[in-house]
Amino acid sequence: MKVIRQALALIREEKLFSSIYIVGTALAIAFTMVMAVVYYIKLAPVYPERNRARTIYFEGLRIEADNGAKGQTGFSAQAYEEWFKPSPNIEYCSPTLLAAGTGKTLGKCHSFVVRGKDDYLDVVRNQVSADFFHIYEYDFVSGRPFTSKEVDDNEKVCVISDALAERLFGKGVDAVGKIVEMESGPEVRVVGVFRGGSQLTPDSYADIIQPFMNAVVMGSPYQGIYSIVATVKDDAHLQALNQELDDVAARTQQAHPEVLDAFSFGGDPKRKLVLTRDMETHPMHVLKTENREGSLSTVTGWQLIKHYAGILFVLLFVPALNLCGIVAGRMERRSAEMAVRKTFGARRSTLLSQVVTENLVLTTIGGIIGLVLSWTAIYGLRTQILGMFFDNSTLSTAPIVEGEMLFAPTLFIGAFVAVLLLNLLAAVVPAWWSLRKPIVEAMMEKR
Repeated sequence: MKVIRQALALIREEKLFSSIYIVGTALAIAFTMVMAVVYYIKLAPVYPERNRARTIYFEGLRIEADNGAKGQTGFSAQAYEEWFKPSPNIEYCSPTLLAAGTGKTLGKCHSFVVRGKDDYLDVVRNQVSADFFHIYEYDFVSGRPFTSKEVDDNEKVCVISDALAERLFGKGVDAVGKIVEMESGPEVRVVGVFRGGSQLTPDSYADIIQPFMNAVVMGSPYQGIYSIVATVKDDAHLQALNQELDDVAARTQQAHPEVLDAFSFGGDPKRKLVLTRDMETHPMHVLKTENREGSLSTVTGWQLIKHYAGILFVLLFVPALNLCGIVAGRMERRSAEMAVRKTFGARRSTLLSQVVTENLVLTTIGGIIGLVLSWTAIYGLRTQILGMFFDNSTLSTAPIVEGEMLFAPTLFIGAFVAVLLLNLLAAVVPAWWSLRKPIVEAMMEKR
């Protein structure tokens, strides 16, 4: 407490230095926390994507040629039924219209529902199996998710978000059992209303969710409009699934060579069906996907390290270097004081800990201000700021930023570590070099 009181007294005495230090720290922490929140939203288990650590994605049927050419198209319902659904290594899996694992909402997911004569609502629509509601844990405010039997029987049912239910039927009206009329397609009966998620979780965000359909497409029977999302129990099952799907691809290619005709490459090179390219659980998949130069390019672990090390350098190390210069100048002014204290027996470690503690108080004050600034910016300017990091067409309206995205324990720990690291980088080096000076030389310093 004595050291903290000394630090607070020093702030009052050196107002200019303290103000510059606190403002510099606040801005560094604010920028760091904005990035931390962005990647927390992308990677952490937030509603309804609680199972991200076990979730894997198959973006589409991929054909690779030995001349380096590549092509990709969606899966059909038949591909889902034959390749993925029977797998003993998959816990749950479902087709999805959304571009699973890419962070995008495609145009095919946008549709219209009829609210009245010449009155249409633009909605995000998805088509899935019953397992989808085990992968993504929606909270149902009324009713229930549709069942596997309803999917198999091709029943015209759906579940809708609470926001869409209110827009269609009015506030406080139970939408279960009511009919939703699509602009194109049959009328569907509502069996459940779920608490809507955020547009910042595009793998699960939808206004209306219907059973998937066995649509007939031209070309291979395995080509279609779906991606596949699945969960695995652990890494052992993930590795086993990788080998299993490689075997499935080899057998399919032999039994149905027409699957390779999904794309034609110049020169008629040797082609191969690939199902397991970049098959990782959600966190690594997202990090690699957002750093790809194209939809079919690959990213190495070393490229990821360089990318995020560069971000950390800009956000923390550059401000620390600036603050380090300020602290060094201050230590020059205090060198005579430190020399006198060493003369009277003060140990170098004691003086160093005092300097670090004083700067930690300043950094903590700046960190708290920066934390508040980051939260204010993310919420108040969420469309502008988050629009730079989320490639999602639904961000044309202000995205929902839920409390768990801002006030998670992980973020508090991250903020504390950032504050501590910034303090150590900015204070320890100049203090250490200053305290190494001989007492006589330090006492002769001009102040």
